[in-house]
Amino acid sequence: MNDGVLLAGAPVRLAVLDEHGMDVDALSRWLDRNAPDLALVAADDDWLRLVRNPAFPSDVVLLDSEPVGPVSLAARVRACRSTGAAVLLIAEGPLSEEASGLVVAGVVPRRAAPGELAEAVRAATTPSGRRPIAPPLPPRLSAGELRALRLYAAGSTTNQVAQEMGVGYETVKTYLRRVRAKYAKAGRPAGRRAELVRRAAEDGLLG
Repeated sequence: MNDGVLLAGAPVRLAVLDEHGMDVDALSRWLDRNAPDLALVAADDDWLRLVRNPAFPSDVVLLDSEPVGPVSLAARVRACRSTGAAVLLIAEGPLSEEASGLVVAGVVPRRAAPGELAEAVRAATTPSGRRPIAPPLPPRLSAGELRALRLYAAGSTTNQVAQEMGVGYETVKTYLRRVRAKYAKAGRPAGRRAELVRRAAEDGLLG
């Protein structure tokens, strides 16, 4: 890939995040036989392993509309598109509200035939499907806020975080309130613990 532009004659490189039992081997064989202009270069059932694959980023990334794990679908789409890759979603039925609001190159039924998927991958490589966007920046946290966030996200109660940090209960509450406020200001609200853990995981703050 060259700044989001495909080289003439080069196959379109496809990566697949397979979290719901897709027959990736059959797809790869079908592409080898029937679509020499497409190449399945990476597939995994774990998001973090996929993005660490040497073949990533690819030209097109196939993501499930119902993700597994703490990293949200929105964060995965942003990560892919920030590299210049186009994103296709696989969906079982109607998209969720979150998925419907994302900028993707297309949606493919979960039981789509390989030929239908191949056509969607080709369509995704048009300029409109390959527009890179800037990923969101994580909030700037103080050392105290970051440590409180990590302990809280690991499952500690507010009292336990205070004991671990050697500070008062109200100090920890203030740290966590500030973290939530910074996420809310960035348009990424995290009012509940699960949301806060997800945001921190998206931003690589759990360390």
